[in-house]
Amino acid sequence: MKQKEIEEYEHFLEETGLSRNTVLLYTARAKDFLCSCGGQMFGRKTVDHYVERMRAVYRPRTINIYIVSLNRYLRWAGCQEYMVRTERIQPRRSLNNILSMQEYHKMLDYAWKTGRKKYYMLMRVLAGTGIRVGELQYITVEAIKEGSTDVYNKGKVREIIISNELSDMLLEYCREENIDTGVLFEGNKGKAISRNAVWQMLTRLAGGVGVNKKKACPHSFRHLFAKTYMEKYGNLAELGDILGHSSLETTRIYTLSTVEEKRGRMDLLGL
Repeated sequence: MKQKEIEEYEHFLEETGLSRNTVLLYTARAKDFLCSCGGQMFGRKTVDHYVERMRAVYRPRTINIYIVSLNRYLRWAGCQEYMVRTERIQPRRSLNNILSMQEYHKMLDYAWKTGRKKYYMLMRVLAGTGIRVGELQYITVEAIKEGSTDVYNKGKVREIIISNELSDMLLEYCREENIDTGVLFEGNKGKAISRNAVWQMLTRLAGGVGVNKKKACPHSFRHLFAKTYMEKYGNLAELGDILGHSSLETTRIYTLSTVEEKRGRMDLLGL
């Protein structure tokens, strides 16, 4: 492997404005490919053999990431004729490890009965608004009183709407906890609670009621909100607006049923 060539390639990638992580990924794959060639000249057969080795080890989605990385190097090296097509992957039509309504209420009941009001309210906010965990910083006392707030995320601005029932519940919680202003769910040093802290909090609750901990990730509550909203109102465009999606195809993913739900419906067919 020519170290100087790799260094030149890395410098080229950095000049294109790619993130540092992407540069490291592309460079690592180029190194791996050149090492597999044993310092020899490569051609069509060499490239195809390298890709076949990846297929024996990695899943299709990972292979595609690596193929894109490899193609980037081949293009830079002036060997476009050796570039490889990515794998064709059938779009997933089922979701895995998504919280059910029953499991959600189990976690709520457990949090309430064990005096974990903060946990209880946090879950109500995640499930009742469909916000991302990183957007909890926008749930302030002022926003609750207003019933809505603007969120700045992924270069876009959207309005989060807090239902009347949820607003009343949260204001009562604020009175009980003497929270007069600012962020509702604080972490260390008065800042908004961190993603990691929320994850650990939800994992503890899930473990307490026998819910699969993989289902307790904060994003599962966003999926639960989306599925419940669609089952109730069936308005995909409106749901996409609430979730802040620029594509309805992205919104549709949130409304897919789980494998367990599909299996349950198939059991009822009587065939």
